[in-house]
Amino acid sequence: MRWWIFVVLAACSLMACSADSPTKEQLGKELFLDQRLSQPGGQACADCHAPGAAFRDPESDHTTSMGVVDGRFGTRNAPTAMYAASIPPLHYDDGRWVGGQFWDGRADTLEAQAAGPLLNPKEMNNPDRATVVAKVRAAPYAATFREIYGPHALDEVDQAFAHITDAIASYERGSELSPYNSRYDRFMAGTGTFTAQEARGYAVFNSKCAGCHPPPNFTDFSYGNLGIPRYDNSMALAADPSFVDHGLATTVNSDAEDGAFRVPTLRNITRTAPYGHNGYFENLPYMLEFLNTRDVGSRDVSTCSRAPGSNASCAWPPAEIPTTMAKQVGNLGLTSADLDDLLAFLDALSDDPL
Repeated sequence: MRWWIFVVLAACSLMACSADSPTKEQLGKELFLDQRLSQPGGQACADCHAPGAAFRDPESDHTTSMGVVDGRFGTRNAPTAMYAASIPPLHYDDGRWVGGQFWDGRADTLEAQAAGPLLNPKEMNNPDRATVVAKVRAAPYAATFREIYGPHALDEVDQAFAHITDAIASYERGSELSPYNSRYDRFMAGTGTFTAQEARGYAVFNSKCAGCHPPPNFTDFSYGNLGIPRYDNSMALAADPSFVDHGLATTVNSDAEDGAFRVPTLRNITRTAPYGHNGYFENLPYMLEFLNTRDVGSRDVSTCSRAPGSNASCAWPPAEIPTTMAKQVGNLGLTSADLDDLLAFLDALSDDPL
């Protein structure tokens, strides 16, 4: 058991610590933290969305998350679960796709999203809903489950599974995952200030980034292909070297959306490395440099090779899917000082740690 889950569970059983009747949100947190709900046991929702790591995978050395089966990796970087409650269902609006859970928008609701990892063989690996329900029936909180949803809540598999995802979604809609208590929020409320560097970064952000990342959620929930290179060293590609991630195109069956992924929130962005749908960028300065210089080359490209003494820029590796790349990024013209200031502002979007 990971140490932080042990601390959370040892500190207080949520049901026992509440003097009032338990809520769906409290039950949802029990489910979210329960490592017995995988097959075999040993992995909870919280293993890839850790409360102490802004609700993303704290083990980022493989860029994509490993499921409960040792050595079995997904193909994408686990995003933060924070502020996922603000994402609308996938819909077409004014000529573009907007919303939807997961990087590719394939689930419309938090309930549908919660169901996915429980049954995904690359994640929690349960073969069917009945297996998940049987685990909840045997859990210490089964009586609480029936108290909230009714005495027969766990009798019928499909209905019980719906209650399970409903409880998890209730937790994810709670204030713990959407606290809005960053330095930015205090600044906007008039109870805090920015440093001089954060203020300069805020100006850079408003000039170059706010179009796709407007407050308060710092995303417009739209989709784009940033031209991120293929990550050939990822553990997921070791199992299938020919894999190409088509993103939203698979969800909506449209070649025009090939390689497009949902614009993520920038809240807590400095705490959620690695970056990009495939985790290509190990740190945020590296990704910002890519967005700034994708089309013109950079001296910071990891594969850059120059003659001794040369200051020449190097081209970035080719995009995994080059035909639909977004034009809004790639040659932003930001200086190193601008990028440092922008990074300082982005850190001001970090919520107070749990």
